[in-house]
Amino acid sequence: MAYRFLLFDIDDTLLDFKAGEMKSLRAMFKELNIPADPRLEDTYLRINQSLWEAYERGDISREDIFQRRFVRTFKHLHIAADGLLAERVYHAKLDTQAVVIPRVTETLAALQDYECYIVSNGIETVQLDRLRKSGLARYFRDVFVSDSVGVQKPMKAFFTYTAHHIPGFRAEEALVIGDSLTSDIQGGVNAKIDTLWYNPHFLPNRSAVTPTYQLNEISDLTALLQANQG
Repeated sequence: MAYRFLLFDIDDTLLDFKAGEMKSLRAMFKELNIPADPRLEDTYLRINQSLWEAYERGDISREDIFQRRFVRTFKHLHIAADGLLAERVYHAKLDTQAVVIPRVTETLAALQDYECYIVSNGIETVQLDRLRKSGLARYFRDVFVSDSVGVQKPMKAFFTYTAHHIPGFRAEEALVIGDSLTSDIQGGVNAKIDTLWYNPHFLPNRSAVTPTYQLNEISDLTALLQANQG
């Protein structure tokens, strides 16, 4: 299949969210005089992941995540700290993080013959600012973020909205590119759009979701697209 429309996720596909996440967590703990502890970080990451999964299922709102994750973490570990204050401090620090994954910039620069778009769960103003800070904004024709779309990946409605706002869009000429099986790949499947699972850590796929393609190096994307031009 010859692709024309490339729909990219941001976090852990283009920008190293995990690196920014840990840096922001530790800076927040230091600012609030909360002793650094690997158990604290692990507990937060586990609770945060479970809340995001609930959000992707449509069980809770994005605001519910922000109001609950640190409150639950501190309660679980019996830490006497203000979870909502921790959220505000953490979010302010996280919003400034824009670490580009190696070889992403060069890869995007080589995709001049394609129409590239962003499809992201999150806050539009934050994601736009991070794209600008990273220098990646110039490579994308438009940005679609869940808080402005009104629905999140992997829901089909997210991609229906996106399709309606991309001139000349055809699902059979589109490819969803992302690191999340439950959000990006499931979303593409729901919308009947081909998918590429970016899996740099060689994680096993234990889900029921099957991506059209899988890459471990983002720089291999250009070769894959060229191979599908015939």
